[in-house]
Amino acid sequence: MIRLEGLRVQAGDFSLAVDDLSIARGEYAIVLGPTASGKTVLLETVAGLRRSREGRVWFGARDVTAEPPEGRGAGLVYQDYALFPHLTVAANIAFGLRLRRARVCARPAAPSRPGVPSRPAVSGPPAGGPVAAAGGRPVAGRGGPPAEDNRVRELAVLLGIEGLLPRYPEGLSGGERQRVALARALAIGPEVLLLDEPLSALDGPTRAELQGELRRVQRELGATVMHVTHDLDEALALGDQVAVLIDGRLRQVGTPEEVTRFPADVEVARLVGFKNVFPISIPDEGDVLAADRRKRLLLENGWELLAEPTGPAGLTPRDSPGRLFAVVRADETGIESLDGRRPVSSLGWTDGHTSEPGNLLEGRVRLVQIQSVHASIEVEVPPVKRGASPAVFTVHVLRSHVERAGFAAGSSVRLRIPPSAVHVCPGAGGPARGNAAL
Repeated sequence: MIRLEGLRVQAGDFSLAVDDLSIARGEYAIVLGPTASGKTVLLETVAGLRRSREGRVWFGARDVTAEPPEGRGAGLVYQDYALFPHLTVAANIAFGLRLRRARVCARPAAPSRPGVPSRPAVSGPPAGGPVAAAGGRPVAGRGGPPAEDNRVRELAVLLGIEGLLPRYPEGLSGGERQRVALARALAIGPEVLLLDEPLSALDGPTRAELQGELRRVQRELGATVMHVTHDLDEALALGDQVAVLIDGRLRQVGTPEEVTRFPADVEVARLVGFKNVFPISIPDEGDVLAADRRKRLLLENGWELLAEPTGPAGLTPRDSPGRLFAVVRADETGIESLDGRRPVSSLGWTDGHTSEPGNLLEGRVRLVQIQSVHASIEVEVPPVKRGASPAVFTVHVLRSHVERAGFAAGSSVRLRIPPSAVHVCPGAGGPARGNAAL
C-alpha cells in the first residue's frame, strides 16, 4: 500500500535516506527510532509536507511523489493534536470533510455544451461549513449536510467520544483530545493513516488505553497505518512490522519478534532494550563445535560463551571487518543463589536446570532494581583474563522471585545462559541490515 523507493530528503543539515520500505494494505507499521533520527521528516515526506530530492512515494499503484498533501488521501495526526480551539469537537472532526466539499464547490465549471448554460463556479466554503458566510465567524457545532453529520457521529461512537461533540478542546483531557484528532484524520476516509508520536504526551494508563483503541480501530476499519515512535513498548504492542530508523537510515525492518530477538547491529540492540552487550572475538572456523554447530565466543575479560546459529546464516569475522558484539537476552537468563536457595528466572525454572545445556557463570549481585512487576538484577562476573575488567550482566526476573531467592547486593549467584539467548551482531551501521544472526 505504501512503498518508498530510493528516497532522499534534506532538512537543513539533516539527511534522510530510505532505499526501500513497503507497508502492505491493512498493516500497522511502526517506525521506531531515537530522538532526532528522522522519524517526523519521513512521515512528513510521505504526507507530502516535504519534498524529496530523489526517489518515489507510492500509495498502491499510484505514484504520489509530486502530488500535494490534499491530493494524496492521507490522514495525519501529530503528537500535539493540532485541534482548532475555536471549533467544537464536532466541527473539528468535520473540518476535513467540509474543506474537501469547499474545494469541490470552488472548482471552475466545465465548459457548457451547446444550448446548455454553464454552471457558475462557487468560491469559498459553502453555507453550513466551518466558517460562516456572514463575517467569517466560526460555526460552533455541526450543521453540514446529513452525510457529514452522520460520519462525525459514526466516528465519535467508534472512538467513544459522542458525549464530547458539543464541547471545545480547551476542557478536554489529553486522551480525549487525541481521540478527537484521530477521528478528524479518519473522517475523510484516508488511504493511509500517518501518526506522529500520537501517545507521547499521555500518562501511562491513558497511553495503554489508547494503544488498545488504536489497534481496535485500525482492525475494524482495515486501515493502513504508519506510526512513528521512540517508545519500544508502544512499537511491540501495536506493530505488525517494525522499521528501525537511526541517524536518518533504516537499519532493520522486520516483525517485532525478529527485530527484538535478532537486532541487525549493536545500536539497534541497545534501542530495543538489550542491556547485555559485549565486544567479542570469534575463533577460527575450526573451533566451531562440529557436534551441534554452536560457536564459541570469546569475551574481552576471558570468558567464553556458546551461541547457537538461531537466525539466518552465521556471522563471522570475514562478514564484518569491524567489531562484533554478543548480545545476551536478560529475560532468558537464569539466576540462582549459591547459598542453597532454589534457582529462579523469568522462564520459571525451579529445578536448577535449564531446558538446554548452556553457559554457567558465577559472580556477585551488584544492584537490584525493583519495578512494578519485574526486577532487574545486575551481576558482576570477575574476569578470568589477567588485567581485564569484570563483565556486568543484567537479568530480568519476576518481582516476587527476588524475595523468594533472597537476592541482594553482595549475594553470590550463578547465571545460566542458554546458547539460544546469545546473538551476535556487528557494530553500529554494520553490514547486516536484515536479521543478521550467528
